Amino acid sequence: MQYQGTAIIRVNGRELESLAGAKLTTGGYTRQVIKGAKVYGYSESIVESTVALTLRNCEDVSVEDINNMTDVTITFIPDAGKPWLMANAWSNGNASIDEKGTISCGFTSAPAKEI
Repeated sequence: MQYQGTAIIRVNGRELESLAGAKLTTGGYTRQVIKGAKVYGYSESIVESTVALTLRNCEDVSVEDINNMTDVTITFIPDAGKPWLMANAWSNGNASIDEKGTISCGFTSAPAKEI
């Protein structure tokens, strides 16, 4: 049986050359405990989906373009398991470049769907 080791991330079908360590949070619901004299149950609230990744800074990558991305489709494709789709996603607008030439960026959307 194969276990995940890598993932490909695409924005509107274009593969991003992301480094190891990309993280998808699928979103959906979070549950809060309801308690008083005892635990009665839980309530749910909706949570957004996020993906965080790191890219190498090069002439083909524009931090400004990344920060301005809205209404994009993000596909997170693990090498094992099913891919995930983030529809109508947007950049969190906080892409940053460090002294080693890596760009950290992230995207947000309504809860992702396994496809």
